[in-house]
Amino acid sequence: MEIPALKNQLDIYQVAERLGIRINKHHKALCPFHDDKRPSLQFSKEKQIATCFSGHCTAGTMDVISLVAKKLNLSTHEAIKWLETEFNPHGSSPPAGRETSKAEAPNFPQLFRVFEGNLKKSSKGKAYLEKRGLSQSLEVGYNGKEGWEKMRNCLIFPLKDEKGQIVSFYGRRAASGTNGTHYYNTNRQGLYPGYPKASTETLILTESVIDAATLQQHIPYPVLAFYGVNGITKELAESIKKLEGTLKELIFFFDGDEAGRSAVEKHAAFFEEIMEVKVSYVETPEGEDINSLAVNHPSLSRTCSGREEKELFTHLINNRKPFHYSPDPSPVQSSQANPSQLITDNPELLYYQNCVLNFTVLGGIKITGLDRLRVTLKIEHTDKNHLLPIRHNLDLYNNGQVEQLGQKIAEQMEVTTHEAVTAMAHLINELEEYREKRLEALKPKKETKPVLNQIEKTQALEVLKSPDLMKETMNLITQSGIVGEERNAFIAYLTYTSRKRASPLHLMCLGASGTGKTYLQEKVGELMPEEDKLEITTLSENAFYYFGREELKHKLILIEDLDGLSRSEASGSGAAYALRELQSKRRISKTVTLKDNKGNLKTVTLKVEGPVCVSGCTTREKIYEDNANRCILVYIDTSTAQDKKIMAYQQAVSSGSIDKTKENQNKQCLKNMQRLLKPLQIRNPYASMIQLPESVFKPRRTMMLLLSFIETITYYHQYQRSVSTDRHTGEQYIQTEVEDIAWAFRLLKEALFAKSDELSGACRSFFEQLKSIKGEESFRSQEIRKALRLAPSTLKRYLLELTRYGYVKVAGGSKYRGFEYQVSDHKEYEALRSSIDEQLEAILTRIRSVGK
Repeated sequence: MEIPALKNQLDIYQVAERLGIRINKHHKALCPFHDDKRPSLQFSKEKQIATCFSGHCTAGTMDVISLVAKKLNLSTHEAIKWLETEFNPHGSSPPAGRETSKAEAPNFPQLFRVFEGNLKKSSKGKAYLEKRGLSQSLEVGYNGKEGWEKMRNCLIFPLKDEKGQIVSFYGRRAASGTNGTHYYNTNRQGLYPGYPKASTETLILTESVIDAATLQQHIPYPVLAFYGVNGITKELAESIKKLEGTLKELIFFFDGDEAGRSAVEKHAAFFEEIMEVKVSYVETPEGEDINSLAVNHPSLSRTCSGREEKELFTHLINNRKPFHYSPDPSPVQSSQANPSQLITDNPELLYYQNCVLNFTVLGGIKITGLDRLRVTLKIEHTDKNHLLPIRHNLDLYNNGQVEQLGQKIAEQMEVTTHEAVTAMAHLINELEEYREKRLEALKPKKETKPVLNQIEKTQALEVLKSPDLMKETMNLITQSGIVGEERNAFIAYLTYTSRKRASPLHLMCLGASGTGKTYLQEKVGELMPEEDKLEITTLSENAFYYFGREELKHKLILIEDLDGLSRSEASGSGAAYALRELQSKRRISKTVTLKDNKGNLKTVTLKVEGPVCVSGCTTREKIYEDNANRCILVYIDTSTAQDKKIMAYQQAVSSGSIDKTKENQNKQCLKNMQRLLKPLQIRNPYASMIQLPESVFKPRRTMMLLLSFIETITYYHQYQRSVSTDRHTGEQYIQTEVEDIAWAFRLLKEALFAKSDELSGACRSFFEQLKSIKGEESFRSQEIRKALRLAPSTLKRYLLELTRYGYVKVAGGSKYRGFEYQVSDHKEYEALRSSIDEQLEAILTRIRSVGK
């Protein structure tokens, strides 16, 4: 097959996986061609190439063929044959039952017998065995010059399949002065010294075939060889996995260098993840391996507290250490840390310095778009200040650009090209680690729900099961630091409790600026579990659409200032519009056009699901009328009596007479009670008997709010009600009782008045104060403004609304001297309240008679 056609049909990622090269999510891998501590081999899906950016490596840029050739130590022709056999790019397969020809698959057992005979005749082979401390009794042969070009002058070790048959060879060069040292057959398969027995309980893993051959001569444990620090094959891993259930311990006995220790950490963590087995490692002396220990220290022994001397390998294995995965620091890594040389105090100005060059990354780096690393660099020499700095813009993942800049640095900074490229390679690694940390920091943290201890659970359940649950709850709320506003605080608490239900309630706190509406919402919000609420100060127009799809589900959203929402209501957009949709439809969606990482435009639909419970504060009820219709309205108490209560509490806090510890305990108890409430269906058998007063405006939504509030009170009593099961649907539910309805009427009476009143809450409050001050007398605006200390604009707005609805009439005067006003009807509000009281009481009487 032609080489271009072969490349087109192969994926370098799949080939790398077959070669045992693991590519991470950033398209990088540990380079197998040098001692690589940090992944420096960069893969490109688009270009189908792999490039090592390390200054310590000569691999450079490789396509799929050269990658195979370098990794398996093959010629280009042999690499192509290997790819054609492994991946069958022709798209065909041999007919079923056809034997593979000898040219395609040699008779390995027969060949090995020839190699064994050669060893007996070869002085060179015997000398190398002796040099490496290996016995001729091992299963080993020798290939001279008679064939197998790649394995000429090599000791030959057989690799065996699961049946114990020789299926491939490993060759170790015996001659000196050659470029390579070890070789494998094309299409390597099999293990050395063979598959471990099914009864194996302890297995020692070595870094190389030579080490495994050496260790077999000194210890009784079964041994299995890796093919280098990165040489774990699928076959090797599966052979160990098959021992699960029998195998009790895996012992890593790798080289005593940084590469060996890093490999132990990586492979040990891998086996701990895929199977239940104890993993340990031998602390190999620094700079040594198994074979060097056997060759250089044949009589080395240790004495421990007068015990009998033990041979070195037995001593090392007996003193092995258990492996426990810990990313930083590693249990088997060198104790020398490698701190980052990248200074990131200012994200827009990053500094990197090595012993020769200083790099400044002007403008920082882009966190997204991981397929490129475009930067603007300022390069200076560390010592030679007389040299002018170099400023250059480039993509550090573009090999050509990096090489050109390296040459330019070498020419102008009086350093070698190797020094320049090495410094840049280290800079790339540091920038990648920095970007990875930034991306990790941007990920939303998973919420962990606190687990209640037995004491906390008992205290919370004691209240939830109390016969006077509502009164005890109100007491806890009052004793948690909320002064006055008991009714409003309890309404807010129950409304926030509804967040756990399929159709939550919503709340709007109304009042003039500085009257404490935000304070009330904040204090009641403190009684809710932290994991169930989201506190928002301000919102941009599209903020709600960029939450995760289920991030807001059953959350309490506390908006400090509804007046700060986007004003783009006329266009049918804005945060207030999204808020209404979340309240009504319990989901929102928005279709937008975005650019992908290649600059192409695509359409994306952003979806956010509820339900949510929304609570907000505002001074302008009329402006947010659409939102208010969906909410229970709470009007802040602005009376003089409330002012005195708050000031007395402030004085008590200042004097230290308030027990803050007790307040915090009450808050925690209420939070824990909330955590114990579970989703449960509610049925109200009295729903058809509940009628709204005829004076209520927009009765449909008001009825929905009232019924939902009654159901929330029932839901709050779930630990006191027996659970019933629907015979037809299997649905479990609890039923509303008469007292739940009575509590709802008692708490929401003022809210129902508000729903029945033409006037806004603030205007009604002004009107009632006006009537109490002036009675039947006429008045001018100036005297009322002084009496109530109102701003002229506020007074004008109230009088305009009262005049428009006919509650106040002009009794005289002129616009030049000031109008004189008079109240039209002093008893209209008392009549409204009395009418609503009578109707609610009649409903309760009728329900109680049925309940009996």
